[in-house]
Amino acid sequence: MARLTAVIPAAGMGTRLWPLTYAIPKEMLPLGPKPAIQLVVEELIGGGVKDFVIVIGKKKEAIAEHFMALRATEPLFGDDDMNVRFAYQPQPRGLGDAVLCAEGLVEGDFLVALGDAVIGGPAFGDLVRRMLRVKAQTGASATVAVQTVMPADTSRYGILKPGEAGPDNSVRILDLVEKPGPEHAPSNLAICARYVLPPTVFGLLRELPVGVGGEIQLTDALHLLVRQELAYGVPLSPDEERWDVGSALGYGHACLSAWLAHPEYGAELRAMARQTQRGV
Repeated sequence: MARLTAVIPAAGMGTRLWPLTYAIPKEMLPLGPKPAIQLVVEELIGGGVKDFVIVIGKKKEAIAEHFMALRATEPLFGDDDMNVRFAYQPQPRGLGDAVLCAEGLVEGDFLVALGDAVIGGPAFGDLVRRMLRVKAQTGASATVAVQTVMPADTSRYGILKPGEAGPDNSVRILDLVEKPGPEHAPSNLAICARYVLPPTVFGLLRELPVGVGGEIQLTDALHLLVRQELAYGVPLSPDEERWDVGSALGYGHACLSAWLAHPEYGAELRAMARQTQRGV
């Protein structure tokens, strides 16, 4: 199999986190002692990925500067086998448009990983490995990470219509709907920030009209793809968790989770939290 390129969209305005993100890209907000987007890349490296295209936009130059500094100071990023490139999205026209901006830098199948969401867990990168394994075992064109959400939260995510079961607790995707709400949701299985996709997606994205929110929605392209080609949803394992930097509440939860899970600082921070609860 050819080397897989990861496309990391990181051009959004971060409006749900204002004023925190007036000048700081949300992807650069810290989760523990590292910014979120660095953890995303380290997660994917754990899954065997070495080639990255990060899609940035206006006021996102700090992301490129950060990875230039990492390459000069961190052995993991200074590896000659590592390849980090950047694409530019002139206007924030949605996730689908951000993915399309990377088209000229991608060959063959590729991975999309949202730059403001980390999949935390004891085996960093295991989700990507499972997605690739399910793709190989089923012959699917695409695999999409999924998580179970409350019915009321189906208005916040792309939701899939499930079919028959597959390997690794996966499920065939019969359809995908963007932010349907509980009254129209075909399930409570929500797309979870990671996609392995074929290059045919680019052609679908180019032909799409604007969708929910006046944006080009990647879910709308996948809605067309699953009608033509085989696709499977791969769930998070019980010990995996999405750390989401997309909203204030999500960031607060993600920040706590990342600090408490940190191998060097987590135990001491948990002890400090217990002392605080006891009023010590």
